[in-house]
Amino acid sequence: MSVINCKNLRLTVVFAAVLFVFGVVLQTPRMLPLASEFPVVVALFSGAGLLAMLLSPLLMILSAVIVLFPAAARQLDLCRH
Repeated sequence: MSVINCKNLRLTVVFAAVLFVFGVVLQTPRMLPLASEFPVVVALFSGAGLLAMLLSPLLMILSAVIVLFPAAARQLDLCRH
């Protein structure tokens, strides 16, 4: 059984979307008035949010590149959309 199948591709897309939303949520403390009172915590949240927002499109691009390989494309031809 191959790792590249319809279920894993769907999970990758959902995980990338959740990762992006999680990154946006982690960026919101910067906009709150309490940001100046807890600069270290806000910096940690902001850094983690930025990392999540950058990893999300990279994960999508990586999955798109993998799908372009002929062996993966043949396995994914059987997917129902």
